[in-house]
Amino acid sequence: MVVAKSPNPLIRIGDRIIRYHPFILLIILLVLSLIYDVYSYLIYVLELIFCTNLKSHEEKVKDVQRQVRRRIELGDKRLMCTARPQWKSITQQKMLYKEKCYQIEINMSDIISIDEKRRKVYVEPMVTIGELNDFLLTKGWTVPIVPELDALTIGGLVMGGGVETTSIRYGLFQHICTKYELVLPDGSVEIVTEDSNLELFGALPWSYGTLGLLTAVELDIIPHKPFIKLTYVRTDTHDEMVSVFDQMVKDKSVDSIEGLVYSKTKSVMMKGSFIEKNEIGNYYVNALDRWYKKWFYTHVEDVVQHQKEYTEVVPTKDFFHRHNRPYFWVVRDVFGAYCNHPLFRYPFGWTMPPKFSFLKALRQYFSCQSKVNTFICQDLGFRSTELVEALDFIDQTTKVYPLWICPIKHIPAKHVKDFDHLKSDSIVVDIGIYGNSPIPDVDQKKVQKVFGELLS
Repeated sequence: MVVAKSPNPLIRIGDRIIRYHPFILLIILLVLSLIYDVYSYLIYVLELIFCTNLKSHEEKVKDVQRQVRRRIELGDKRLMCTARPQWKSITQQKMLYKEKCYQIEINMSDIISIDEKRRKVYVEPMVTIGELNDFLLTKGWTVPIVPELDALTIGGLVMGGGVETTSIRYGLFQHICTKYELVLPDGSVEIVTEDSNLELFGALPWSYGTLGLLTAVELDIIPHKPFIKLTYVRTDTHDEMVSVFDQMVKDKSVDSIEGLVYSKTKSVMMKGSFIEKNEIGNYYVNALDRWYKKWFYTHVEDVVQHQKEYTEVVPTKDFFHRHNRPYFWVVRDVFGAYCNHPLFRYPFGWTMPPKFSFLKALRQYFSCQSKVNTFICQDLGFRSTELVEALDFIDQTTKVYPLWICPIKHIPAKHVKDFDHLKSDSIVVDIGIYGNSPIPDVDQKKVQKVFGELLS
């Protein structure tokens, strides 16, 4: 007779609270998030007062070199990785490999310089996209691609891939990067540009740190326009959605294209054009990022409930943050839709979102494995001609909704351009699958394997 192993009592209690009393955990996470923010700010102020963390960028790079060379001196054969704690990472995967690696401390979270004449900004890899864009907006600039979640780091967006709705014009995040600074496995520093080392320049994105330790990135910047005119178009079938999608892609006046698929019979395609204040006209200006506002994906669903098409103007900064409060819709899946209720939003909405790292820890350490296994967090890329088939396949495999649709301009790397099977400027579609699958026996690892086989 085989006796099933009883789960850890802490996991059992945590899972029970998550299932039946998620509000308690939400309050705990929000309080912890606020304490962490206050603590981080106080540390920052104290460092400024006592000048304890005023190392120049060059000194920080030398420190990384020293650590890498120390490994060589010790004869340590382990692979290297950054010493960034697992709980700070955005990925849903448990990064257990780090425990077996030689860890390098990379405390590099400063904006090094901005060159407005060349339209470039030079930053360290641990700067978040939220920090960078807030800095640039004060100077009248922005980066061409601003991924939706503020906590994403520049290093992660380079080494792990970054995409956003303006990718229809600019491609992936790597395509707005013009220079990388890298510490190689022998401890030397390499400045990598398209002219100096074309092959390494093209290979770094999506390499996940396997080619070296990133210490700085140079990015393009563009003038900031304060508003975006958004048009929402409801579609009732996948075929209709693809038709609207194709029309938007062909419209050269459009700066942003995004889609939300709520079910097989309801989707909304959105197109946006950045505008100046004098171009607003009679359109309603909707400050989406106010703490008391509905979550964006529910707002979109509501405005096209009784009309096929709707247009409004949104402040650009609010547009950049539109998915940040509910982490798309992940907060709904963990804590429930009541977090979007006016009785919660008005008094407590300013506290949202909880720290993603705390949310991740909650799911990994206090949820039963069956609950964790049904959570799918995956982005898949398809040719635009395969969109309908891809949506049908994802529906059959996961039943997760909503889905996020983001078209991307394909820009092949120069060193492999002749071998690229896609034409330049063709459109690839990213489909974001974020949420718990209602299929009882679904397993995220098996689903990812199926996705891998589909795309291979």
